[in-house]
Amino acid sequence: MTSLDFLPLSLEEIHSALDNNSINKLEDILIHDSVPSTNDELWQRLSQGETGAAICLSETQTAGRGRRGDQWHSPAVGNLYLSISWPFPAETEQNGLSIAVGINLIKVLKSEGINDLQLKWPNDILYKRQKLAGILVESRFGKTLNTVVGIGLNFKLPTATQNKIQQPTTSLQQLCTDVPCRNRLAGKIIQTMINTLEQFQTTGLRGFISQWPEHDALADQAITLIDKDDQINAIARGINEQGALQYQINNKIHTLSNSHISIRFSS
Repeated sequence: MTSLDFLPLSLEEIHSALDNNSINKLEDILIHDSVPSTNDELWQRLSQGETGAAICLSETQTAGRGRRGDQWHSPAVGNLYLSISWPFPAETEQNGLSIAVGINLIKVLKSEGINDLQLKWPNDILYKRQKLAGILVESRFGKTLNTVVGIGLNFKLPTATQNKIQQPTTSLQQLCTDVPCRNRLAGKIIQTMINTLEQFQTTGLRGFISQWPEHDALADQAITLIDKDDQINAIARGINEQGALQYQINNKIHTLSNSHISIRFSS
């Protein structure tokens, strides 16, 4: 039986979850059956001179990617692959944008009754250390600071897909008795992302940083930082005002802003 959450993506249904003010800020909402990557579709649009805010969603991705260029496994039918392009003023400081997006994405999911979610620096939404969603922020300078924010959210994950992923994962189907309607939730996420990007444009990370401790999955946890063949064991100690991860080795606090380094729980 097909449930509401797995009906095809629908522009009409997604529109119905957006207020008119947000709809008017978007030049386009693109919906595809399959694309290499929703982020790349928006970069292609930007390369053609269409620089206004836009959304791209797809039923599947053939070359989805995450942080560090890792593959984002994108099985067809039922998950949410969503990207938004946003033209920030060129001087906008973007440190911590994935943190702002992650905090407000957790709030959207909490409004659907999905609790106990945390944000693993800098961009993974976890439920009890299992990955539910990921965020990919990419920016390129031009006359404006064009930014594309991609969100991948697991509604359901076939066992074969879970077995390919190098870390514990979960899905809304596993967490919810009643899985939210995918189109309606997509609309709520788009609405929230527009509000988040507008607020971030005004306040930067300082408008969100006070909320970090309650969402911090790594807080005071033993972690391992992995950079190719190098591994460092440390204790996570929150973030600084620029959104960099703070970690402690012996009695010294270090900071990490390089999101290309992998972070794993040590225990």
